[in-house]
Amino acid sequence: RFLRQELPDEWPLERLAQGFGVSPDVVRRVLRSRGCPPPRRRHRQDERALSAARAPGPAPGLSPGEGREVRAPDGTLLYRLPRGRGGPDPGTQ
Repeated sequence: RFLRQELPDEWPLERLAQGFGVSPDVVRRVLRSRGCPPPRRRHRQDERALSAARAPGPAPGLSPGEGREVRAPDGTLLYRLPRGRGGPDPGTQ
């Protein structure tokens, strides 16, 4: 929802579906739904996403800003984590 709301031109339904590995119909249903996970579940989801973003770690020789990207299974860039939120610099939160 965030990507579609903030960057609708860059994130059409088809790109969202491809990036998340689901059909455009699933994306359409998610965007139409009004539900929001409870705070505890949302926190767990956020933690899993951040740990997954940190898990691979940067390759040797990357600049400090690199390695903060969240990518779809097909390698498509979904978004970049802001400074201090995961990535190669432990302890910068």
